[in-house]
Amino acid sequence: MMDGMMMDRSMMVMMCIMMYIGAIIFILTVGATVYVVARLLMMKSRVVDRPLILLKERYVRDEIDDDEYLRMRKVINDVK
Repeated sequence: MMDGMMMDRSMMVMMCIMMYIGAIIFILTVGATVYVVARLLMMKSRVVDRPLILLKERYVRDEIDDDEYLRMRKVINDVK
């Protein structure tokens, strides 16, 4: 009787440990996926918006006038 009870407890402990390890692996996998997707989206937005940001900076510093800014902004938006 005692041997059967010890075996049940050790099996239960092993099952709990396996369940916790599975939960940790699941959480790490979801976290890594969210991180990678967020990084890819941030990189994409930086690459796409960079020319427009530089154009706006030139406009604010009065390096280009209104007409040139509008013309160049249209060209940048048409390329996207």
